[in-house]
Amino acid sequence: MASTGKDHARINLAIWGDDDFRDLTPPEQHLYFVLWTSPGLSYCGAGDWHPGRLASVAAGWTKRGVMTAAAGLSEKQFVIIDADTDEFLLRSWIKHDGLWRTPNMAVSIANARAELSSRTLRGVIVHEVLKVQAAHADSNSWKRAPVVSMLEQTPIDPADVEPYNPGPNPGSKGGSNPTSNPGANPGSNPWPQNRPNPGPTPAPAPTPTSNSFSLSHESETPSEQGCVVETVLIPIPDDWAPNDLHRAKYPRPDLDELAASFRDHAISVGRTCNGHAGWDAAFGNWVRKSPAPAIPGMGAGSTKAQGWLNLISNLPPDPDNPEQRAIGQ
Repeated sequence: MASTGKDHARINLAIWGDDDFRDLTPPEQHLYFVLWTSPGLSYCGAGDWHPGRLASVAAGWTKRGVMTAAAGLSEKQFVIIDADTDEFLLRSWIKHDGLWRTPNMAVSIANARAELSSRTLRGVIVHEVLKVQAAHADSNSWKRAPVVSMLEQTPIDPADVEPYNPGPNPGSKGGSNPTSNPGANPGSNPWPQNRPNPGPTPAPAPTPTSNSFSLSHESETPSEQGCVVETVLIPIPDDWAPNDLHRAKYPRPDLDELAASFRDHAISVGRTCNGHAGWDAAFGNWVRKSPAPAIPGMGAGSTKAQGWLNLISNLPPDPDNPEQRAIGQ
């Protein structure tokens, strides 16, 4: 992807007040800033996706580590990755960088989008620019012909995009390698339907097909092996449901309905998350992005405060804590 010639990047300091960003892990935040400040980032916030090259910018960083962090960013919709075209998109870059405010730069955004190969990323950009247009409808940027043409294209909601999943044995494209036996005949399927090859020469036992992998690897250095980070990507469990913290943090009358729609969406797209805790975090993200229902006589701030009061009222009474008695009255 052609360089824009930029010599700096704009980062809004309000990012540290964003709950979604603070829910990211340190490796995810690191990768996000690496992508945001990439010299090759285009005017629409897109770039070439090469995990191996990205790993080379920091000592001790591995391709596998980059891909694992990318899976987390994709799950939380900070980054959209098309592994088929080797392209990525920083979803909110256009909104926060602010280039759209200048009509000529808005045209540059439209032109950069047109250069992308990924139809998915092109559609997500339209979706994001339409949101900016709705919030700033009086801008002259929307009157320029290339921008008008861009906004007439089909938008794609990033919530409907399948999250990036590097798989248990990531290949160069980020997907699972079809076989762990490099000497197998490339013209045949060594394990149809996950069964061993019935040929005369017994095939090696296939690699497990679960999405469980560890950053610890035999080829890594001893210092890297000392830090083991394991990601176990699983479908939504049958017994998953909003927990007490969800109900306290999001005291919405429609929380159970949101949970039902969240489960249906996860099943329909084959979504996976990093264990039970990953599903809890993903649901929190789902709730925060859902329009809040109107509660008569109660604003958003008082609604959240009421949730914490409800949580406190369920605590066991402490006769030695006058503050708790006062709050519970």
